Amino acid sequence: MADSDMSSARQLHLGAFMRPVSIHTGAWRYPGAFPDANFNLAHLKRFVQTLERGRFDAFFMADHLAVLNMPIEALKRSHTVTSFEPLTLLSALAAVTERIGLVATASTTFDAPYHIARRFASLDHISGGRAGWNIVTTSNPDAALNFGLTEHMEHGDRYARAREFYDVVTGLWDSWADDAFLRDAESGIFFDPDKLHVLDHKGQYLSVRGPLNIARPVQGWPVIVQAGASDAGRQLAGETAEVVFAAGLPLRAPSSSTRTSRTVRKGRDATPITSRSCRGHWLSSAIPWKRRAPGGCSSTAWCISTAPSPRYRSRSAPTPRNSIPKARYLRSRRPTRARAGASA
Repeated sequence: MADSDMSSARQLHLGAFMRPVSIHTGAWRYPGAFPDANFNLAHLKRFVQTLERGRFDAFFMADHLAVLNMPIEALKRSHTVTSFEPLTLLSALAAVTERIGLVATASTTFDAPYHIARRFASLDHISGGRAGWNIVTTSNPDAALNFGLTEHMEHGDRYARAREFYDVVTGLWDSWADDAFLRDAESGIFFDPDKLHVLDHKGQYLSVRGPLNIARPVQGWPVIVQAGASDAGRQLAGETAEVVFAAGLPLRAPSSSTRTSRTVRKGRDATPITSRSCRGHWLSSAIPWKRRAPGGCSSTAWCISTAPSPRYRSRSAPTPRNSIPKARYLRSRRPTRARAGASA
């Protein structure tokens, strides 16, 4: 194939849907499987390293905040009844991998945005810029009973809160400018106060002052993933997501076009969005998962585009937005800035 054809050829991207081993409830019984793998870190390290060698883009970890609400006769046969907390596990797996993306599920209904922002920023630093956040609102009503509530939040309210939650988390990730930390031993100045920004958010569901007490993530913002299938979920995906899980339908099914139209209405370029199979799910995505090395792509799945990533710019000096390549529909890695009414 000619070089020009190679550069324009479509490329298949693979993501492993883990929980943290398999989404199939009876997978632990498969001949040769490890029945204890859900809580055996040695097995999980070997699994993620195998996926990385196999050129997978991402290790995606689903999560639940309650034991699954299914009949006990079915539940007693399922290895998905329990699993590690995602951020804890993925931080451990980050230490034994180099390129594969690490995507964790975290709820906007039963957590606080400051916690979410801090945890994913930490994972992004620990992994060298490989973190992704799967935004969920938690559909299982039993989860409410584990967080001091007697009733689950209404569906519409959950998604309205999720949209505001996303704004708060991404705002907290912008608390520090890329070059805020001087670390000047001679002068004794560790950071520049002018490059610390206070969010001071007051909204319908959330009130968060900020700033975040961790440096800005390596990617600026970790990759945003969304899986909602309802109208509200598709709306949230159209406004925020870079990777979208959809039902297992044909490639040009309405679910894909609906997300595309919602994306366009939000002023985002949806032309490059593609759909592909991911362990029984269709994964719609347009992301170059990780910032590129100066020499271009290496032969790894994490580095899946030959174009420079629009998410990443120098962490030592600002880059004008119009100088960043407009690859796919991603937002640029935004320059940090003080928001209205904010002060350092």
